[in-house]
Amino acid sequence: MRVISPSRPEARVAIRHWVALSAAAVAVAAAPFVLPSYPLALLTLALAYGLFAFGLDLSWGRVGVVSIGHAAFFGIGAYGVAIAADNEVPQLVGGLGALVISALIALLIGRIGLGSKALASTMAVITLALTLLAEQGARSWLDLTNGSNGIFVPSPGVVANFYTTGILVFVIVVAIWFFLLRGRLGRRAVAVRFNEHRTEHLGVSPIRIKVTAFVLSALVATAAGAIAAPIMGLVSPGTLGIVMSTQVLVWVAVGGKGTIFGVFLGAGVVTIGQQYLGDAIGSWYLLVLGVVFILVVKFAPAGLVGILSGLLRRNVSRAASQGAIIDAKSAPDTPKHTTPDSADAIRVTEMQMAFGAVPIINGVDLTVARGEIVCLIGPNGAGKTTLLNLIAGDLAPTSGRIEVLGQDVTRWAPHRRARLGLGRLFQVPSLYPELTPQQNMAFARAEAFRAVELPDELDRFSAMDDLLAGDLSLADQRSLELAMTIAWGPEIVLLDEPAAGLSHEDSLRLASLMRRINVKLGCTLLVVEHDMDIVRELADRVVVLANGRVLTVGTMDEVAAHDDVRTAYLGAV
Repeated sequence: MRVISPSRPEARVAIRHWVALSAAAVAVAAAPFVLPSYPLALLTLALAYGLFAFGLDLSWGRVGVVSIGHAAFFGIGAYGVAIAADNEVPQLVGGLGALVISALIALLIGRIGLGSKALASTMAVITLALTLLAEQGARSWLDLTNGSNGIFVPSPGVVANFYTTGILVFVIVVAIWFFLLRGRLGRRAVAVRFNEHRTEHLGVSPIRIKVTAFVLSALVATAAGAIAAPIMGLVSPGTLGIVMSTQVLVWVAVGGKGTIFGVFLGAGVVTIGQQYLGDAIGSWYLLVLGVVFILVVKFAPAGLVGILSGLLRRNVSRAASQGAIIDAKSAPDTPKHTTPDSADAIRVTEMQMAFGAVPIINGVDLTVARGEIVCLIGPNGAGKTTLLNLIAGDLAPTSGRIEVLGQDVTRWAPHRRARLGLGRLFQVPSLYPELTPQQNMAFARAEAFRAVELPDELDRFSAMDDLLAGDLSLADQRSLELAMTIAWGPEIVLLDEPAAGLSHEDSLRLASLMRRINVKLGCTLLVVEHDMDIVRELADRVVVLANGRVLTVGTMDEVAAHDDVRTAYLGAV
């Protein structure tokens, strides 16, 4: 074995970024000198709307959480400034108050709509209800919002508005990009968006990442509304209504999700185009926007930036990462969590699991010692995969107790169990198919439980950066999943039919590799497998399941000689 040095870390601000930032700063400084008042006012509004779209993209484009009513947060910011100005209170105070209100609302919605029991449609329904409620509230709360008439917000002038907006938008976007999107949150957001399940089994809570992104998204939208209030001049209920919420979805989709340039481009093109189009065809422009949205989603799902990227042939890994830095960091030399050496790796006691009235696991007791390799065998439907899912936390038991390294984890979420050093491989390889193999490995190492040395046949993926993981063969995808899991440095690995789809020779090589990993790293392995040659090569002990019960336990020769086993399983092979 050998240690592969991680590739040279990518600079948080590369030369291309300095060029882009400098160009943006120069453009903001020069615009008032080259544009007449009306186009400059439109550009100012487009910048504020671009920040609004950037806020939505932090949720939708980065972690896949769609907010149908995001204008509610934009409107809260606009009304915060408007109400403050109307009552002769500093607008900054109104804006800060709006940020606090939005943060609390977004946190509540995120915890409800993104919880483990929530449906995929829950967030869409809740945010839609929010924008409808906010718009109706603004119409009805006459003493505060002046109803449908709205509140007038004085403007400091076209040029002053432009520079204020440009500077604030520039600072907010750069700060979030530098400290968050180029940091740990950005890396984890990419992982959650591409494969939430795999990310959870690397010790990261997808719910926490999604809620964090949604709250941040709401705060940026609120800031955009506060900045836009003096530009719009009149803050009315439509500012936080369903039409505005629909428009920002169009801006993000047209420009391109997951890209800063894309969302600003989409907001600018649609906002400026809408202004001139609205003068020409009136309210029919809403129909045109709807048609454009449908066409983009159907024929150019990556938006205008996606089309440009295809023409420019961007680097595969850079395009896949959405600007996040996915580099392997130095993993801890000692495990993140230490347990007594006397604790068993896994202990399952009186485990019961039923789907409805159908029992799947029926009183299973199982103990796996540290450093041991145990193979689970049994006929189809015996409950082997279900038992692994129970140990990993993907299913909740009806009754019973599960201990991992001495900790009672029966009610723990999968990411909490993973933080004890519990790794997982699935029947179907669970990777980040839209990332390169090198990025898959780098993410696993960045979140590593402990530092480990990989065999050469696994560490070869650390240098594979010219294609996507989804383009690998099935055999290589299985090897990559194993490489990721071992590079993460687990104490225990659960493997569900790791040789499925492999040739007999490849299966035996895999068994030999897993045995070497067990000896070298001291990993405990609990393996579900149907190939008896692999079981004989690999297992220290064999556990036979049948009808949700443990039929017998012993060496391969012992269980093969067991009459009940031959009847239940081996005799049918």
